[in-house]
Amino acid sequence: LHAEAGKGQFEIALGHTVAAKAADNLIFTREVLRAVARKHGLLATFVPNLWQNGENVFMASDSSSKHGMSSVGEKFMAGVLHHLSSILAFTAPVPNRLL
Repeated sequence: LHAEAGKGQFEIALGHTVAAKAADNLIFTREVLRAVARKHGLLATFVPNLWQNGENVFMASDSSSKHGMSSVGEKFMAGVLHHLSSILAFTAPVPNRLL
């Protein structure tokens, strides 16, 4: 466990293992962290944010962007879409819920 560059962001390295066990470890870890955070009046979201010099690098600085995203945000989303089938193996079984 170590702090990341963003305020309130932390990373937990779970270690490598076979895919099915890794998915189970991910789900178990997220649910435990959510429960502990809730118990202490906090919210664990697991939603990444990219900031540079205090600015959100995903948002467009003007209205010229069709979707309100910067070129960095658009490139990031293009990478997510390109690798979506692999990403879903770890994210689909875990709902992104707040409570």
